[in-house]
Amino acid sequence: MDITAPRPELWTRIAALLGALRTLLREAVPEQFAKIAAEARAQLIAATALVRRYIHVLAAEVVLPERAVGVSPKTSNETPRTNKARREALFPLIEEVRPARRVSKSDGADTPFVQWALMMEAARRLALVLNHPEKHALRLARLLRRRKGRVLKDLPVPGHIIRRLPPWTDALLLRLDEEARPQDWAGINST
Repeated sequence: MDITAPRPELWTRIAALLGALRTLLREAVPEQFAKIAAEARAQLIAATALVRRYIHVLAAEVVLPERAVGVSPKTSNETPRTNKARREALFPLIEEVRPARRVSKSDGADTPFVQWALMMEAARRLALVLNHPEKHALRLARLLRRRKGRVLKDLPVPGHIIRRLPPWTDALLLRLDEEARPQDWAGINST
């Protein structure tokens, strides 16, 4: 397991929050998960937003080679694909605004055991992404070069959730957001 990630001043704090979440989930009794579900869900939402912005910060530092002249943007800088099915990404790197869904994974509609299992899997995937951020940052840098428009929400963590977490979590989220979206913060920091 490679845990020598870039930007350790950011990585270690995110890893601490994710580690606390994984400890909380491991120590929980799955059948009685409902008692701590709200706290675990809040930590998972915050950890997801932190990891996503961390990957965006790293992607901004990636220097991609220039596209070859005469090569379409879609095929430039991509490895040829075979007819194999595409693997599902461990973690969506962009935040797309989607219509509100009535039920989402682990929102309380499932049994406590199923909620616990879904959250354990989500935390495991986040840990895999956080422990090897470079390849995700490279994938995101390529995606951002092709994609136009906003890829991060203005409010990644709703206020009612952020209030449940320690103040340093909000401060770290703001710092990562500032580095991930400098154009949106330019006017705020110039005053």
